[in-house]
This record gives sequence, structure tokens and C-alpha cells, in this order.
Amino acid sequence: MGEMAKQIITLSRQYGSGGREIGERIAKTLGYRYFDRELIRRIAENEGFDLELVDRMSEGFFGRVSTLFSFANSAASKDEDSLPLADRVFLAQMRAIRQVADEGPCVVIGHSADYFLADHPDLLSVFIHADWDSRVTRVMQRNDLDKTAAIARIKKIDRKRAAFYESHTDRSWGETDNYHLALSSSYFGIDQAVEIICSIASA
Repeated sequence: MGEMAKQIITLSRQYGSGGREIGERIAKTLGYRYFDRELIRRIAENEGFDLELVDRMSEGFFGRVSTLFSFANSAASKDEDSLPLADRVFLAQMRAIRQVADEGPCVVIGHSADYFLADHPDLLSVFIHADWDSRVTRVMQRNDLDKTAAIARIKKIDRKRAAFYESHTDRSWGETDNYHLALSSSYFGIDQAVEIICSIASA
């Protein structure tokens, strides 16, 4: 890899765009560690939280992001135990994401990781999107759903991801200015999307 190689890749994605598969294949191609569900387990283990609780809250907490960031970076952090449980899970997630980045090359899926790691010098943040028909077809096939159910699932999960991201970051989910690269998996295909991102990361 060259001097500009990016060893931390965060990948946000529209539901049904193939983003998770792309992330897994990038990690395998580059030999990077991969964090998605594993991040949930790390948060639970590090902080002593119930795994199911962290899983439920990790993409469903809509809290006071600016207040919490100030709290996390202040001397008052010693009083974290006094915070509501949802706030403590949020801070635990932020710490876990920063920890895995500090440990070396990795691909992190979702969880507002692009925002938590925005100042990391080795970051490449990517947003994967796809056209509507491609997403519906993928979800129908992958989840064994009819078209109506697939559409409902896509809309529900996209709303959830957008609300989670925007409540944490005060940014708009999917807004291209928030990422280094926005890429259409329906235009390029999964194979070429992986190739493009790996090429950029290794430049």
C-alpha cells in the first residue's frame, strides 16, 4: 500500500443495496478486520451490558448527541453511571468504534462510525446506494418476501437508519457531503464496487 492508504473504512448503506456484502468482501480482500454484529458483542462485553439490550438500542436511540459528546469529553465522564441507560449504551458504542479503529485496519458497517471517526487520519468513509428496483429484488430474494413486504421492510429500515444517524450526528443520512465516496452498487455491481473501494483505500 502507498503512503495514502486508508486503513479504516466505514461503510453506511441503504437497505437492500448490498452494502454488507461489499463490506465483508472488502475486509477479506484487504485482510482487514470486519465489524458489524461483532461490534455489538464488543460493546456488551466491554461495558457489561446485556447483548440483546445493546442490539436493540444500538440503532434505536434518539438522544441528545451534542450533550453526550460534551459529557464524554469532559471531567464529568466519571459520573457516567448516573446517566440513563440509553445514554450509557450510546457512549459505549462510541468508545467501541474508536477502540477498534485504534487497534488497526478494519471495516466498520453502520453505527454512525463515519461520524465518530471523522477526524481519523486513515479514514475512508463510504455510502452505498442502489436504484429502487434493484433493492426490492435483492430483499425479496434474500429474505424470501413478496414485493409488498419487501418494499415495507426497505422503507422501515431506511427510516430507522436515517433517524438513528441524524439524531446522533445532526447530519442528513445519505447526504454525499458526509462521506468521502458515495457509490451505486446497482450501477457498478458488487464486484466492481468492491474493486473500486479497495483500489481507493490502497492508493
